[in-house]
Amino acid sequence: MTPAIRVRHLWHRFGAFDVLRDVTFDVGRGEIFGFIGPNGAGKTTTIRVMATLLEPTAGRVEIDGVDVMRDPESVRRSIGYMPDHAGIYERVTVREYLEFFAEAYRVPPASVVDAVLELTDLGRISDKVVVTMSKGQKQRLQLARVLLHDPKVLILDEPASDLDPRARIEMRNLLLDLRGLGKTILLSSHILTELSDVCTSVAILERGQLVVAGPIAEIASRFEARRAGAPQGAPEIGGASAAAVAVPQAPRRRVKLRVVGAPEAASAALSTAPGVVEVELAGGYVYATYEGPESVVAHIVAHLVHAGVGILGVEQERNELERIFLEATRGEMQ
Repeated sequence: MTPAIRVRHLWHRFGAFDVLRDVTFDVGRGEIFGFIGPNGAGKTTTIRVMATLLEPTAGRVEIDGVDVMRDPESVRRSIGYMPDHAGIYERVTVREYLEFFAEAYRVPPASVVDAVLELTDLGRISDKVVVTMSKGQKQRLQLARVLLHDPKVLILDEPASDLDPRARIEMRNLLLDLRGLGKTILLSSHILTELSDVCTSVAILERGQLVVAGPIAEIASRFEARRAGAPQGAPEIGGASAAAVAVPQAPRRRVKLRVVGAPEAASAALSTAPGVVEVELAGGYVYATYEGPESVVAHIVAHLVHAGVGILGVEQERNELERIFLEATRGEMQ
């Protein structure tokens, strides 16, 4: 099946400066795809090319099988683009705002506006003047606007930026609802913990180059294999070879342990456990920081059992996407 978004060997240059350098990846249909990278990595430039707002210096981008350069009008009918910090008309009501853009999109405003208001949970405030709305409500209104023409692909640049915790949860749930309706969503964000809740695949950019791309679980397995010293030469993921990524040989991770009896006894035993470099007690739990692959956890548990410490629970304390990002990037700016 043709990917919803297909990027091949994309370059973009401002003057003598290459903002994007040979970027290649795919976004599968029906995915929520995380587009990640530090400031200045080239994310917004890539998104603007996808949205037909910027011409690439070289390479090819297709949306729903249509080249953004050859037929931009068709691409615009297929996408809903929500830029970061987009302007918004504030002296109209929510309904008037959406009716105006429905007319601009040449869709029947009567039925479409009501459907979009219901989907984005803005129906109860449809008569509210936009200037009086909260930041979270305005972000949902922006998303409602890009849904009016029923696009197949949503391209969202930092949709949860500056939102409070409740508004972020509501935005996350709305994105999941949209995926359930069959939308493909490319989502750029700096909030990795929230991306990990909704995304199944990601692409990571740094200094204008693609570091790695593909399903999160597959990338994590690739890094785990490299840490364990697996043979090289595996196929590329989404156009970026894992062999090109500098991965630490002994990453540090934490595991949370719930034990029988006093945690102090477990702490003392862990001080001599294989791979453990730090032990911390907090809230009745024992936290052990260790070096090496995840299999070290089995040795830690066996060490505690041998020392007579009962184990009630073991939980890896980690965010997979955060770990991938830290291992895949070097923190360099262009």
